[in-house]
Amino acid sequence: MKKHQIQGLVVLAVLAVAYCAVAFLLPFRRDNAVFWVSVVVTLAALAALVYAVHTAFGGELSAKSRFYGFPIARVAAVYLALQTVLSLVFMALAAVVPLWLPLLLYILLAGVAIVGFIATDVTRDEVERQDAALKANVSAMRAIQSKALSLPGIAQDEETKKAVAKLAEALRYSDPVSGAPLRAIEADLAACVDELQKAVVDGDRVSALALAEKAGNILIERNRQCKLNK
Repeated sequence: MKKHQIQGLVVLAVLAVAYCAVAFLLPFRRDNAVFWVSVVVTLAALAALVYAVHTAFGGELSAKSRFYGFPIARVAAVYLALQTVLSLVFMALAAVVPLWLPLLLYILLAGVAIVGFIATDVTRDEVERQDAALKANVSAMRAIQSKALSLPGIAQDEETKKAVAKLAEALRYSDPVSGAPLRAIEADLAACVDELQKAVVDGDRVSALALAEKAGNILIERNRQCKLNK
C-alpha cells in the first residue's frame, strides 16, 4: 500500500473516531431509533467517501485522470459533511423528531450524492475519451510536422534548406486536427514528405525542390479542406 493511501486511511479513521466520540460523549438520547439511524447512515457516508476517493485517485490512473477525479471526491466529501451536520441536529432533537423525517432527508441526500457521483464519474470518462480521440486525431499531422522539421538540418545546399524550412514553417502553423475527410490527402502529404526526406538525404537538389513545392501545394489543399469541414 502506498504512503498517500495509508495517510488517507488514517485521516478517514480519525474522522470516524471523532464523529463517534461526539455522538457518544455528548448527552444525546441513545434510547431511540433516530440516534442509531443517524449514526449508521453517517458512518455509511464515511464509507462512501472511502469508495469515492479510491475511484477518483486509486488504481493505475494517469496524472490527468487523477486531476479529473477531484470533483468525484468533492461530491462525496460534501455529502459526508452535510450528512454529519444533519445527523448531529437530529440526534439533538431525537426526543421530539419522528423517525420518518430524518430518514427521508437522509435518503434524499444520499440520492442526490449518488446522482452527483455518477455524473462526475461519467464526465471524467467523457473528457478522457475526448482527450484520447484528440491525440489520435493529431498524431498523423504531428508525425509529418516532426519529419519536416528535421529536414533543414540535413539539407546539403542553401536553396534546398530554404525550401524545406518554408515547408516546415507552413506545417507548423497548419491545423493539426485530422478527420475522416482529410485522411486521403494527409496520406498523400505524408508520402510526399517521405520522398522529400529521401531526396534531401541523397542530396538530390532538383527532386528535393520539386517535392518541397509539391508538398506545399498538397498542404494548401489540405488546409482548404480542413476549413470546409469545420
